[in-house]
Amino acid sequence: MKTDIYESDPFTPQKGRLIASIESDYRLQKGDELYFDDEPGRLKVRVIDVRVHIKGNGDVQRDVLVLKL
Repeated sequence: MKTDIYESDPFTPQKGRLIASIESDYRLQKGDELYFDDEPGRLKVRVIDVRVHIKGNGDVQRDVLVLKL
């Protein structure tokens, strides 16, 4: 599943900076912690929201909102 991971504001869950776009079937859920080793200083984030989009042709995409730790 196409997954876009966005940095979010802590007070209003809105898409901010796109951190990564990945293809994964892993079930991300609120509270999961992710580590990005290719970012400067090894970026650590926590999932605060997962939004799944289903298109008319059956394609599924999700947006994951995260907070820096």
